[in-house]
Amino acid sequence: MYLKRIIIDIGSGNIKAYEVDRTNIKNIYLKNIEFKKHFSKDIGISEEDINLLIEAIKYIQLNNPELPIWAGATSIFRMLTNEQRNRVEERIFNETGIGIHVISKEQEAIYMAKAVGDIPEINEPYLVCCVGGSSTEMIVMQNDSIIEHKTEEFATGDMLKQFPEIANDITNVDIDKMLNFVSQKFTNLPKKKCRFAIFTGFHLMYNQVAQNTMHNNNFFENSNIPFYLTVDEFDTNNEYACSHLNLQTLKQRYPQNPNFMNGTRGCHTVVSYIMHHVGAEFYFPTNLNMINGIVNELNKDELYVKNI
Repeated sequence: MYLKRIIIDIGSGNIKAYEVDRTNIKNIYLKNIEFKKHFSKDIGISEEDINLLIEAIKYIQLNNPELPIWAGATSIFRMLTNEQRNRVEERIFNETGIGIHVISKEQEAIYMAKAVGDIPEINEPYLVCCVGGSSTEMIVMQNDSIIEHKTEEFATGDMLKQFPEIANDITNVDIDKMLNFVSQKFTNLPKKKCRFAIFTGFHLMYNQVAQNTMHNNNFFENSNIPFYLTVDEFDTNNEYACSHLNLQTLKQRYPQNPNFMNGTRGCHTVVSYIMHHVGAEFYFPTNLNMINGIVNELNKDELYVKNI
């Protein structure tokens, strides 16, 4: 029997919770916790961030007392040593009763691919990409199949560490300097060229908050991918965000989680580098993420039977 439940997605820069009822997905919680920014090899996840994570889980439990909860974590938990992971997972379980399921990069790529799904109108390879807080997943799809998958353990949190000034309201950070830094760190990129690049995460939300002009998607039909920009338009918008746009303006327009905006300049610079590398011409911003792929699997009931 299929039950309504809560799924918690612990990323490297945010914790998100969703109420899931069959294929209906409702975002009920979003909190910015910069795990990667405060991460160290010796300690792992900082004590302060562990406390924030536990507080967030308890808040979700308190507000959803009747619903079962499944929690999955991605890159930041994969970076922990076995000892560090056991310590964090044991503490979370002892204080909340919730077990953490660490999702492999291979499974994460499958969920991301399933979140977007097949696009029969496109016969050529297309990129599905997620620039997270700690890792970047790059999946090349064609005819509903993954034909190439690359993971780079580098993402928004690394940009914030290297260029903390990008989280200032006004910054004069040099985009070329940021792009050069990305090029030094990215060594594992797709070889396939892709004119179409679909980015999961909160890209659609960001472009709406930033009030960037977008075009109606007339390439293919997908209600979750309603708009696109050319890559040149994307670069122009990112240059403006880095050199002219006051970050406080974005935070005021997104009061639900204003600190989410701190990483957007760094994230979009990584996005720009990837798109130019694969030869993209069109950028499709979406709010799709791993949860959509997980939910697409739930009809089989395999996830629930195995993990809950």
